This record gives sequence, C-alpha cells and structure tokens, in this order.
Amino acid sequence: MNRSSAALTVYALSPRRIPTTLGLIGSATTLLLVLLSAACAPSQGESQPALLVGVAASIQPVAEEFAARFESEHGTSVTLVTGASGTLAEQLRQGAPLDLIVSADSRYTSALTDDGLLDPASTTVLSTGELVAITNLDYHADDVASLLRSGAVRQIALANPDIAPYGEAAKRYLRDTDLWEESAERIVYGENVAHAFQFVTSGNAEVGFVPRSLLIASDARGIRALTPLPPEASAGLQVTAGVSSGSSAAETAKRFIASMLGAQAIETWERFGYAPQLDKVDGGE
Repeated sequence: MNRSSAALTVYALSPRRIPTTLGLIGSATTLLLVLLSAACAPSQGESQPALLVGVAASIQPVAEEFAARFESEHGTSVTLVTGASGTLAEQLRQGAPLDLIVSADSRYTSALTDDGLLDPASTTVLSTGELVAITNLDYHADDVASLLRSGAVRQIALANPDIAPYGEAAKRYLRDTDLWEESAERIVYGENVAHAFQFVTSGNAEVGFVPRSLLIASDARGIRALTPLPPEASAGLQVTAGVSSGSSAAETAKRFIASMLGAQAIETWERFGYAPQLDKVDGGE
C-alpha cells in the first residue's frame, strides 16, 4: 500500500495531529479528499512505524486517550482519522492507507475481513456502546415518546443510518416504538454521530440520538440525556478493531489493539460509558 500518495476522507482529526478543519459538505455520499502524506510518514527518531487509525466518530473521545497512552508507552506516532464506520470501511476499500479500523459495529469489520481487507486473526471485539437520546430543551417530559409527541420538537438529529451504526440503531428504535412515521419529516441527518450531536448543541435540533460516550466527553451546556432507552436499542453496537491486510505497520497495529485491552483499558472504556467486551470475533462471521 502506498502511504505517501493515497487519499481518504477525513471528517475530524485528532487535534494532536493535523491542524486542519474540514467542513461537512453536501450529502452523505460526498467525499472530502485529503492527501495525508505528511501524516503517514514516520517522524525522526521513532522506534516503530507511525500508525494511521480509522476510528468511528462515536469512539473518538476514548480513542484519543488510547492513542496518547500508546504514544507515551511505545514511542510511536498515532494519527486518528474519524468518520462514520461505513465511510471508513468504504475508504479502506478504495485504497486508503489505514493501518487499522476501529468500528462502532462488528458487521463492518466482518465484511472487510470477508473481502480480504482485514487480517482475520486480528479482529477483536473491544466493548459495546450505548445509544442515548439527548435534548437541549428544559421540558418536563423525560421519556423520548412523550417529548417527541409534545409539539416542542421541530427537528430530530440522527447520524446517516446508511453508514453510521448509531443512526441505524436510532432509526430501528423509532420504528420499533411506532414513532417513525410521526417523526420522519422532522429528522435531520448528520454524516456521523459527531455531526448529529452538533445539531443539538447548536440548537438546530431539539432532540438527537447519539452515543453516550459523546455526551460524557462533551462540555456543552444545557444538553441532557433523556430516560435511558431499552437495552435492545443498542443491539449490535459492538466496538470492533481489525488490522488492515495491506498495512506496513501490522505488528505495531496489533500492539495498538492490545493496548485497548486489559485492566487500565477497561477503566477507560467504562469511564466513557462503554461496556467492555473483550472477546475475539471470527472475521468470517
């Protein structure tokens, strides 16, 4: 894989790395192409190859902590490229030089493994996320159904369900609770969960469906979680990592995955609202 010339979509980058701000442009299928040759090249004095890690937007807050810890302990640079799980998977299919992917849904890593793009021996379930409904309204109703039917909600923010697992989970929840038909015309879609979260924090939507991790990591004022959704609303939201079959830093990438396991890692996952689930998964499933 030619790391110096490949291009990939970047929706957000770790602030520790590339000081570039990219707006979200157009529809969910719009691709923002950015050359990352400088980010992919190892820095002077590094003992291991630099890593380029594709991370689902829902996982960015916890991934940034893992990346900083890994750099400190292993002396290698880690660049995080964040976006919807489906977008990252598509970029890997198009030849993006990602060393590994950390997806919010194990189906994406399984499909990539089936296509020979991820090393099946490396795919690992790390934790399970939680879908939450949030609001910026100071309203007496705390359950989602009552609030959505109150007339106070003009817009409802979801990540694009075609490429974002949390968006898909939110759409499924609304269908399962017979709220979809009355809500569909009020839904605004973000390219990923970070974008959907921004709709609520900016006041462009009154209710949003996002990962609990983003709410925990946010310092936005006036945003609160509604009554917890039933466990089945978060079904399938397994954080799963896998090493790219074409990575030139495969061993380092495997060590990065290993760094997201263990007692210290469990504390980090739990602090960001995840339920650690440290089982290997069969990439062929």
